[in-house]
Amino acid sequence: MEKKKNNAVEKVDNAVNQTSKKKTKKPSVKRSKQAKAKDKAMREKIRAEKRVELARIKAHKKAEKEKAKAAVLRERNRKKMELKAHREQIKAQKEERKQMLKNESKKERQQRLKEERAEKNRVKESKRKEKADARKARKERRQKNREQGRSYGGWLAAVISLGVATLVLASVLTFTFMMPSAGDMALESGYQKSFYDTVEQVDNIDLNLSKAIATKDTGAMQLYLVDTAINSELAENDLQQLPLQDESKYYTTKLINQIGDYAKYLNKKIVSGEQLSKDDMEGLVRLYNANRTFKNSLQEMMAQMSPDYSFSSMAGGGSGNLVIENFNELQNLSVEYPELIYDGPFSDGLDRKEMKGLIGDEIDQDKAKEIFVTTFSDYQLEKVENVGSSSGNIECFNVQAMVNGQALFAQVSKKGGKILMFSYAGSCNAEKISGEQATEKALEFLQKNGVENMKPVWINLANNLYTINFAYEDNGVIVYSDLIKVRVCAETEMVIGMEAVSYYTNHTERVIGNPKLSVDSASEEVSDNIEIKTDRLVLVPIGNSTEKLCYEFSGEYDGATYYVYIDAINGKQVEMFKVIESTEGMLLM
Repeated sequence: MEKKKNNAVEKVDNAVNQTSKKKTKKPSVKRSKQAKAKDKAMREKIRAEKRVELARIKAHKKAEKEKAKAAVLRERNRKKMELKAHREQIKAQKEERKQMLKNESKKERQQRLKEERAEKNRVKESKRKEKADARKARKERRQKNREQGRSYGGWLAAVISLGVATLVLASVLTFTFMMPSAGDMALESGYQKSFYDTVEQVDNIDLNLSKAIATKDTGAMQLYLVDTAINSELAENDLQQLPLQDESKYYTTKLINQIGDYAKYLNKKIVSGEQLSKDDMEGLVRLYNANRTFKNSLQEMMAQMSPDYSFSSMAGGGSGNLVIENFNELQNLSVEYPELIYDGPFSDGLDRKEMKGLIGDEIDQDKAKEIFVTTFSDYQLEKVENVGSSSGNIECFNVQAMVNGQALFAQVSKKGGKILMFSYAGSCNAEKISGEQATEKALEFLQKNGVENMKPVWINLANNLYTINFAYEDNGVIVYSDLIKVRVCAETEMVIGMEAVSYYTNHTERVIGNPKLSVDSASEEVSDNIEIKTDRLVLVPIGNSTEKLCYEFSGEYDGATYYVYIDAINGKQVEMFKVIESTEGMLLM
């Protein structure tokens, strides 16, 4: 019985507990719904605030737009009112002048005309003075440039400036011109001008060569050949200004040089009374066809260029660049015509010329690296490394290092271990030193590298960069075959390039005879129109293997400087150059 009672109590307790649990759960459910409702209300409030903010922003923008529109309208109306007022003013002035002229007495009219003439003369004189001042400034600049060039002289300086390394080095790593930042708009404009000037000169070469091939008239032939030589030099100068890697423009540069050189060679044959042979004309035709290929390629480049093509992008040398790829393809020009063997500085026969200035034992690449480090010990070299070798008439090792984040590249001959050339890809943005100071720096560099008895024979300043040509001096005689070209930055005073291929090709001990003519006798062979300023004995190269002892006379005529070379044995004129001022400094032509 007790047990049953207990069971009944337990049931009641259990029922009470379940009811209690149900009662405690209901308030919890109500709180959850309240929270949700509260969250929903908060979200609606936020959305409402955002809608209000967006509406405010939209209204503000609309108001600003209306305000700007109103301002434009006011400005337009103001200009209209000003224009209307100006027109009315002019109309009133015309009417006033008309009435004044109508009532003007003869004496007043004479006085007015006199004053008007005086005012016109005053304006005219002011303009004349401005032009005179401008002419004077240009004359002073030309005089400064002439003084820089005149202080020396220079056999074949025009040819030297074309880059002698194209004759020998198969790797064609000649000087890279120092340029400011590629982002400079003026520089981009300069590159663009150089490219299109190249196109124009190549077209002119094509025209003149076609005429030279088609004519039988000797006088006309000479004219076409002379024009071809001039076009060739101008085209080469423009090509050198393009920011292309040397290996990209080697074959086109060699072609242009060879065309001009061959034109001079044929012209000299005509002048000396010789008849051009069948082989001569066939060589001219081959060069004409090669130039035609170059011309067509340039035309295709222009057709493919987009309006926003950046010529500065060529400096990177990367793949995918339209101009770089086309110039690289033009390397095939080297096999489109046979070798041309003739007497001239760009004859293919020079590739087999004996290297007289290279003596000594063969070196290995470790020794080449050691020579490189010693030569440029003052340049704060980093990451010095061998970068292969180059074959050709002069075999050499290539060595490279970094200087202030820029590459310094050099070639060291395997025989004798001589620095044939080097170039430093730095920048040169200002002119802070004179030509004399640059020459001293260049001489110090040559002497440090064991090259003695060199005399400066030509100096040119362009793009804040001095290019100085040195020739070997043998007992007072300038030997123009033994040439070294050195470049010095006018901003940093740093020697940033050298090219000594011609020197090591030709330098040797010579027996130079005595002149048969006196300097006075030789000067009589110079035109009386030229006022002689300087004279000296020089040994000049003639063709591939001959040198002549000459008197070099520099003088002036009609404001221009001339260099005349008279044979010291027979008194005949060997050559004459005229100094031409150009955007790239002073050139000899």
